[in-house]
Amino acid sequence: MNDLYIHPHAYKHGLSESDVFYAWKNFLRKQHRKSPEEDTILTVGYNKSGKLIQMVGRQTQDGILIYHAMSPPTRSVLIELGLKGDKK
Repeated sequence: MNDLYIHPHAYKHGLSESDVFYAWKNFLRKQHRKSPEEDTILTVGYNKSGKLIQMVGRQTQDGILIYHAMSPPTRSVLIELGLKGDKK
């Protein structure tokens, strides 16, 4: 199932529904997290205006539920996705 849902909590950092949908569907990097969170999907993608957005979702019976979205992505997320070196 490819339905995509956004939990209201995902809007707490001021992003719009269209920002989140567009960035999720046009992702730069997406991966499942490692155990014990392997059902969690970590994604970064750009919205239509080029803002990089970090998102976290989970596969449900009804589709993918995005429950976290913010911009800019944290350094640790960029490292986890292999988009930034682990230099301090």
